[in-house]
Amino acid sequence: MDFNFRINRTINLDQASSTQDVAKETAALFKEDGVLIVAKTQTAGRGRFERQWESKEGGLYFSIILRPNKKTMPLEELSVKAGRAVAQTLKNLYGIKTKIKLPNDVLAYDGKDFKKISGILIETSAGIDGHLDWIALGIGIDTNNIPSKNLPAVSLKQIIGKQVNNEELLRNFLQNFAKEYISWNIA
Repeated sequence: MDFNFRINRTINLDQASSTQDVAKETAALFKEDGVLIVAKTQTAGRGRFERQWESKEGGLYFSIILRPNKKTMPLEELSVKAGRAVAQTLKNLYGIKTKIKLPNDVLAYDGKDFKKISGILIETSAGIDGHLDWIALGIGIDTNNIPSKNLPAVSLKQIIGKQVNNEELLRNFLQNFAKEYISWNIA
């Protein structure tokens, strides 16, 4: 059995309704594993319970299609592992102090308080035999965008005072996530 993690194809979009929508459509049409969908903006980004995720230009919005060898099960642990990978990436690259708010948010310390910097959304499809057909793991990270003042959110730019390289952040996240995903997939 192959428990490796790698990105086999990347779809870069200027705009999407949601990278999750594109991931679900792609997963239904193609049997590929490790497809990464990245959008510069989303017009209908969302989190759990269909809550709107503000997706202004400058942020990092992406989904990954995963095809693990697992039976259907609660996916909270995968969400936490993805959150750990985000937190580790922010700490490694920018020295940001973070904490995970279960089950799917990453909070960052802005010098005064912990505020939301990242959200995670998992959507799935399972076959009639009970095995997961695919997982669409969606992540939004406020990087170079400035969240609306009425939201308890913060961006990397606001914390460190300068633009960040979204491609570098994504590469580092994928490296950190690979370890977390492999440990989840073999458990």
